[in-house]
Amino acid sequence: MRKKNTTSKLRVNYHQVDQMGIVHHAQYAYFLEQARIDWLHHQGVSYASLENKQILLPPTEISTAYKRPLRFDDLFFVHTTLETFESHFVVFSYRIENEQGKQITTASTRLVFVDGSTMRAMKCPPFLLDKFNF
Repeated sequence: MRKKNTTSKLRVNYHQVDQMGIVHHAQYAYFLEQARIDWLHHQGVSYASLENKQILLPPTEISTAYKRPLRFDDLFFVHTTLETFESHFVVFSYRIENEQGKQITTASTRLVFVDGSTMRAMKCPPFLLDKFNF
């Protein structure tokens, strides 16, 4: 079984840096979210369409290890891999690299399938199974 992965190319915006001129740690959650949305698009799934169907995927765990800083206008890549797929949740891993290929950050997120009308955990809907299965 081959893990599904994608690479997203992003650039640091001015509003994402702190007084020290480096990306504020809170911005990494946004980078991971953007990479997950890109991952879904590569699987043929629109997150907006999931929300319209009352299928939500909120994170329940986020783990981030910072290795090097990113600065304003830096180009970087987020490599996203679906690590685990269970009936009620998924786990993604991430590796963020700069243009030179140096590791900036590693991270992981755990997301739970939630029914938007009841706000309760649910099983992955059948039409998504082949998108998430390895």
